[in-house]
Amino acid sequence: MNRAAKIVTIVSLLAALILGFVAGHYSGSLTGGPTSIETRLVTVTERVETTHTEKWTTTVLQVIHKAEPETVVKYAEHFSITRLGGYTLVRDGVNRTILLVPENSSIPNIHADLVVRTPVKRAVLMSATHIALIERLREYSPELLNNVAGIMWGEAYGWFFPDVEKMLGEGRIKDVGAAWSPDYERLLEIKPDLVMIYTFPGDPVVSKLEELGIPYVVNNEYLETSLLGRFEWIKFVAAFFNLDDVADRIFQYVEMSNNLTVSKVQAFIGSGQSRPLKVVWFSVYRGTAYVSAGDSYVAKALKELGAVYVFSDLSGTGSASVSLEELVSRAADADVIVVSTDLIKSKDELIQEIPQLELSKAFKEGRVFRFDDDIYQLGYYDTEGWLKDVAAILWPDVFGDRELEYFVPLR
Repeated sequence: MNRAAKIVTIVSLLAALILGFVAGHYSGSLTGGPTSIETRLVTVTERVETTHTEKWTTTVLQVIHKAEPETVVKYAEHFSITRLGGYTLVRDGVNRTILLVPENSSIPNIHADLVVRTPVKRAVLMSATHIALIERLREYSPELLNNVAGIMWGEAYGWFFPDVEKMLGEGRIKDVGAAWSPDYERLLEIKPDLVMIYTFPGDPVVSKLEELGIPYVVNNEYLETSLLGRFEWIKFVAAFFNLDDVADRIFQYVEMSNNLTVSKVQAFIGSGQSRPLKVVWFSVYRGTAYVSAGDSYVAKALKELGAVYVFSDLSGTGSASVSLEELVSRAADADVIVVSTDLIKSKDELIQEIPQLELSKAFKEGRVFRFDDDIYQLGYYDTEGWLKDVAAILWPDVFGDRELEYFVPLR
């Protein structure tokens, strides 16, 4: 076994030991109804068909969490959570303060823009990413979906969460229309305790909700500039359902899993048997290429995984537009190309859009990938799996046994 392989093996063994420690082990009888969601915290790596409310064995992690912990926001920049005795003060995505008060407690004399009784029992959610976090919380609280009364774009999405699709079909969750133009009459009929929205330039929704007196909070996870910052919004969502401790456990696992993935890559690179890889990450629409900007979570994830992102010099935290000529020029000697859409299904379709890419190094070596259809929902739900996929794309010698879940090689 060469030095690089030994280092990677050691890191892998440490990863298994630490993740086993963090996640704990399942024991005891099961209660609650089945769901169709993948379990990660109980079994760590095994896929199962159903999850149930857990009865924990006595582990170090359980002892740590017996006393309700103070939620600490470590990576996210666009929300905060502060514990005030038996109450919680949340700053949402547009800097509004929301006071969360347990349903049987008196409302304290604390200034806030909105007071919300918890747990919220009738929530309306604007985005599939909001649903993804609800589904991740369901690994510990399977009945949580019963607290969702409506979803914007509910029937327009192709759902990768079977229980969501089923409840929409049965009318137990209502479709309340488009995100930028909801069906306000239906919203009023639902009588939500809370509407969770995201904001965007020219957003007309906030003013209308305020006019109608419908309580809302802003979840702008998409503005975060790091992968863990985006996923940390699970703590924000959980706070409204009294699931802070659950969110902390899940986030702790995802954080450690991501750190171990990065450590595994860095150990391999540090062995001196590889050079940095050049990566292009883009989508194309009507003759314009859209690339992840240099301060985006994608660019930062690629850097952590030892890649040289060819558009790292472009300022911004979201996407930036470049000409096809510039894209082709920078992609010519790239080792890997990722097409950040699921609309382009084959190499031929990509060549029709940008014929010159056929001459690129990545094209010739067969290292061109696209998004799989489920990435927008499951890739966020399974943030640690998303990072492992990217690591496997970049470093197949290290992660060659991983079957990609959210990316597909272009054929």
